Amino acid sequence: MDHPEASIGPPAIPSNAGLSHEVGLVSLGANRDPRYIGPSSGYVFCKLMLAASSRAGKTTRTVENSTLSVAPYLRELIGETQGPILITKDQAVNLCQTYFDIVHVQYPFLHYPTFRRLLQQFFEDDIQNYISGFQIYMVLAISATIVSRLHKIPLSGERYYMTAMQYFEKIQMESSVQGLQCVLLLLIFAMQSSTIRLDIWCLNYQCIASVLDLGLQREVTTSSGISKLDQEMRTRIFWVVYTLDRTIATMMGRPIGLRDEACDLRIPADLSDIDIESETLPTLSPSAPTHMTYAIHLFRLARINSEIKYVANSVNRDAPNYAYPAIININAWQKEVLAQLDQWAVDVPATRDTNDYSRTILLLRYHSVRMLLLRPSPNIPRPDQHALHHCYSSAEESIRLYNELYRKNMLVHNWITFHSIVLSTITMFYCILSVPSIATSLEVGEFVGNIRASLNVLSAVGEHYPGAKRSRDILDELAGPICRWLLKKRRIEGSEQFGQSTADYIAPADDGFSCSTMQPDMIENMTWPSLWNSFDGGFDSQWISESYGSTDGANLDSIVLSLLDDLT
Repeated sequence: MDHPEASIGPPAIPSNAGLSHEVGLVSLGANRDPRYIGPSSGYVFCKLMLAASSRAGKTTRTVENSTLSVAPYLRELIGETQGPILITKDQAVNLCQTYFDIVHVQYPFLHYPTFRRLLQQFFEDDIQNYISGFQIYMVLAISATIVSRLHKIPLSGERYYMTAMQYFEKIQMESSVQGLQCVLLLLIFAMQSSTIRLDIWCLNYQCIASVLDLGLQREVTTSSGISKLDQEMRTRIFWVVYTLDRTIATMMGRPIGLRDEACDLRIPADLSDIDIESETLPTLSPSAPTHMTYAIHLFRLARINSEIKYVANSVNRDAPNYAYPAIININAWQKEVLAQLDQWAVDVPATRDTNDYSRTILLLRYHSVRMLLLRPSPNIPRPDQHALHHCYSSAEESIRLYNELYRKNMLVHNWITFHSIVLSTITMFYCILSVPSIATSLEVGEFVGNIRASLNVLSAVGEHYPGAKRSRDILDELAGPICRWLLKKRRIEGSEQFGQSTADYIAPADDGFSCSTMQPDMIENMTWPSLWNSFDGGFDSQWISESYGSTDGANLDSIVLSLLDDLT
């Protein structure tokens, strides 16, 4: 998007009427109608903080090639950068394992033994199976995308994707479980790729349509004549679509597509892919979780996510009772759901090893849903300070977990990572500036450490998503005045002086953040308007203008463009 270079005044607080919809109409690209970005996405929440920044940076980071340290089969594949893909069966098996180690544990819609048999037949038979070819090359595309970023090697997932698409038009996608699996592979690839433009929102609804057409939302058992494998795969695929729908709808702030009351919410069996082919049930040790143990736990979290979307993020406060039962005491409901979430976290399966990616992903999803519950929303526009304390702890822990994955070279650079780290950082800013006790107890060094961790992750993601670089610089610029304000606060004696202006304070030149001549004022005893105006009520336009100078509203659309343009 092109915007005038001349700075504009601080944005006025919009009126209450229609705001919950108007704020979400964002122009995400040239010659495209505005797209709706709703409350659960954090758009309005970002609007509060991101409108303060007056520029988007253009820094880059050098990517180090680590070809020498990767597995031999990867070194062989790296050389094949042009022309037809030449890959052996053994190389394909090794590369596909990345998909099953990282993606399959979260979204188990493929059956690994069946996939291995298809792969074996595909490389050994002269007669080509189009569905097998598409699924194999899509799994290779997803795996190559992940591996190339983890190891910083030039292994193009897009080449495998283009090869897969040669089979696409020859596949009967409608009215088949295999066709639905193919669309799900496209959806997963779209969430990983920063270069291939696929509409994630439309792919999500294509999956929902297939689920309903195939009746996967209803429980069908072996008593109807299907095999145990078919029964379990129907259930697994339903839950994958259900979970992805909640994830995408939440992050884009749009309505849930597959409603709970229309589904038999039966949980799949906690059995490995091999065991669901067996006629006898295996005896599992309680201390030995399967890959389905983690997936099932994510499915349970998706149900809690549903409730939060229905209750806290409903934009219609006068919705009829038949749509969703009225909540008499919204604050009591929030505390009950928080207790459910915290118990869910207690029940997260134990780690299988010190580098267990699966458990970390579960904890990251937990903190993401926890922040969704606790930060301002249409029906809880001004959370109490107890809720914001919990919200802050989840934002801080989310940043720490992403940084831990980054340091261990286990960070998967995808759209979810990009969105989550940005929103966690903005949530942290909001809570610090909203809750005096958080700012009082927060050590400046701790704040700086959290910011550096967040910016490190965004720098890494920015190697593949250009928008992450812009977001990094915007967040860096926002952090500077907050850091200097915290330093100033340490020099003030007595809590009664907490709300005084710190405009006279100039931070040390080597604080590592961008400069600003004025610092934030804390606004106390404000009248908070109803519904969405409460987002802006805690920080008025004068605070933004004095703290950051002239603002550029384009930066908000810039960061939303970065997060969502490839998905709509």
